[in-house]
Amino acid sequence: MLSQVTQLASFMDIRIERAEMSVRGEFDQKGKFGLSDVPSACTRLIYRLDLQSPDSRDRIVEFAEALERSCYTTNTLRRPVEVVPVLTLNGVDVPLGED
Repeated sequence: MLSQVTQLASFMDIRIERAEMSVRGEFDQKGKFGLSDVPSACTRLIYRLDLQSPDSRDRIVEFAEALERSCYTTNTLRRPVEVVPVLTLNGVDVPLGED
């Protein structure tokens, strides 16, 4: 999302003096190593975008809402997509997940 911040700020003529982002995932520890029937996946992701800008609060809120709509990463996480694992071992593709 930080690359999106710079691109969209330029497009919207928003002045960003500083941008930092942190992401935290919440998950059940029991699923961490696949040793139980608890899924090894996050149940929630929380990101914090910390901006400093001389622009108005309303303008920054408009900017942040546009970021939400246009970020490929957050939009992909919100909608399930096909995940295709590919393993190449010593130059040879090895199928995964086939029984």
